[in-house]
Amino acid sequence: MPYQRPTLQEVVDRILSDFASRIDNASTFLRRSVYKVLSRVVGGVAHGLYGYINFIKDQMFISTADAEFLERHGAEYGINKDAGTKATGTVALSGTTGVSISAQTQLQSATGNIYRTDAAATLVGGVISVAITATEYGNDYNEDAGVTLTFLSPILYVNSDATVDSNGLTGGVDPQSNSDYREAILTRKRRPPHGGTKTDYEVWAKEYSGVTRAWAIEQYYGIGTVGLAFVFDDDADSIFPDDAERQAVRDYIESHTDPITGKTVGIPVTADPGFIMIDTEALSVNLTVQIYPNTSAIQAAAITKLTELINQDGGPEISVRLSRLSESISATADEQYHKITSPVADITSTAKQVHVIGDITFEDYT
Repeated sequence: MPYQRPTLQEVVDRILSDFASRIDNASTFLRRSVYKVLSRVVGGVAHGLYGYINFIKDQMFISTADAEFLERHGAEYGINKDAGTKATGTVALSGTTGVSISAQTQLQSATGNIYRTDAAATLVGGVISVAITATEYGNDYNEDAGVTLTFLSPILYVNSDATVDSNGLTGGVDPQSNSDYREAILTRKRRPPHGGTKTDYEVWAKEYSGVTRAWAIEQYYGIGTVGLAFVFDDDADSIFPDDAERQAVRDYIESHTDPITGKTVGIPVTADPGFIMIDTEALSVNLTVQIYPNTSAIQAAAITKLTELINQDGGPEISVRLSRLSESISATADEQYHKITSPVADITSTAKQVHVIGDITFEDYT
């Protein structure tokens, strides 16, 4: 039988009953009697202790621990929460030649994001390019080329506007959410390292900052080879890695260190040179759905549900089932009934494809 925390009144009544059972000829207590006062005072203390026990019980398990205790569980497995990365880039400034701009000078975007200059600089020929870094971690701090930033504190003889160069402000990645961090610890607990199994490669890849999903494909080029694909779901520009990012993840895995001992582990000796980074591309999941009621609110909610399902079930050499897609639409609030008219078969990807949400066309149910 599961433990049930007693209510405050139940604790008070229990203490009062204990008093009554231990006092001769005690049939009732006056409302303001010492025993009733003591019952409430001691009951309040006991009820607080019951609450603390209930709290500690939740912290004992990874699945229910709060953020602080979750990090303690993670530390025992050598899994640290990914703090994310800060966006960086370069801006062009103009003004009077010879004017200096100090390091850590703050600039602000139209959305309120704050950036700081990385180093001191002096205008030459009236212009200069200055490297800047966001003050906070996250994808929201990435900006397109040509965006204008302004100084928080104007500098004499320097134009207040700074223009982001052609490379934009990039590299900002959101900190790992508590739910993703919890899942990473649970995965490590459920699937301990086995010296280079399929799961090991997927776990190693997701240890790299920003990687949210990964798939290892056994015998990708035959016996003794393994292929690895991964994506950055929180990257606003593209979830698919470029050549440099694939190489960075490969380098990380090849020099992988044991989080507990700190010793370099790397990949199994039998895997190199058979360890291949897969250059993936999008496989759009396009649907035509007849739905009732066919409202914009239900459409938006259904797309959210479909996106979650595709991110959960999709990946290389995987079939996203129509039945699962239909199930996710049925879970949409206020949806009453629907049918998927296109496609008519499950959507199966190749080893180089990852499912992504495509064009979703909604029609009135007929």
